[in-house]
Amino acid sequence: MKFYKFIIIALCVFFIAGCSNTANNPSSRTPTETLKALGEAGKKKDTVTIKKLLSKGSLELLDKSAKSQNQTSDGLLTRENGAPFQNINEYGAEKITGETATVEVKTELINQFETIPMVREDGEWKAALDKYAEDIMKRMTEQMKPLEQNSNTNIKPNTNQNSATNSELKSIQNRLKNK
Repeated sequence: MKFYKFIIIALCVFFIAGCSNTANNPSSRTPTETLKALGEAGKKKDTVTIKKLLSKGSLELLDKSAKSQNQTSDGLLTRENGAPFQNINEYGAEKITGETATVEVKTELINQFETIPMVREDGEWKAALDKYAEDIMKRMTEQMKPLEQNSNTNIKPNTNQNSATNSELKSIQNRLKNK
């Protein structure tokens, strides 16, 4: 009878260990679960956990940003809306390709899906905010190209229209003086 109790207890322990929460086992987190954990840590202003969930490149970017603002990285993360992914409304598709992944998220600020890059470092998924910032810069550069092309066409204002407007203004001023 003792033998059966031992086996039942051992099976229960293995079952509970197998069903353990991914919060306690970071290496088993999916990229989406990592972003969710990052958002929760941000809400709690838990800078230690936030930093564990960010890629090395993201941490370097955070440190550079903090230095340029004469602050600490913890100071940036704990200020109002300083930590990333606190206000995610919806999680979309997750795509894993080897040691990189992307997760689509919809935030309160931008009511459309944004793609967040993830990288696996030391066996754990981490948010790659440095790559996200690079993607944003590329998109902005692409959006600015048509504006730059328009500014280089040397379009000159119609000076005749401006002179007509000036003469009309002088005429109105003269009429007002005469009244």
